[in-house]
Amino acid sequence: MAASLKERLEKEVRTYSEDNHLNVQTIDFLYAGPHMRGRHSLILAFTEAGIFTFVFKLSDAEMHFLDAKMIQQIALVKKKLVYRLFIRAVTEDGELEEGKYLVSKRVLGRKWHKETLQKLIDKNIQLLTTNK
Repeated sequence: MAASLKERLEKEVRTYSEDNHLNVQTIDFLYAGPHMRGRHSLILAFTEAGIFTFVFKLSDAEMHFLDAKMIQQIALVKKKLVYRLFIRAVTEDGELEEGKYLVSKRVLGRKWHKETLQKLIDKNIQLLTTNK
C-alpha cells in the first residue's frame, strides 16, 4: 500500500532533521496558502527545531526549513471563514520578514489539520513554547 501524504512528508522531515542534526520529536502539519483560492497549496510542519514548508508544484513538493531560532512571532487571527496566520522571522541577513497565510477551519479528510489548528489556537505548539 502506498504511503499517505502525511507519512511521506513526515519521512522527509525526519530525513532532513537527521542529516542536519536537528532534534525533532513532534511534527504538527497544517494546510495553508497565500490567498483564498490557494489555501491548500502549502503544508506547514511545526516542529521543535523550526517550521518546514512544503510548496506543491504539480505532483512534486518543494521543502523549505525555517529554524526556530530565527522565528520571532507566530500569530493566528480569526476571520469569518478562515484564520490568518502570521509568521515573523529574522532572515540570515538580519532583516525582519513576515509570512502571511490563510488557513481553513476544516479540511475534509485531514484530521491532522484540525488538530494542529486547535494546538495553534490553544498556543500548544511545541515551537511556541521554545525559549528564545
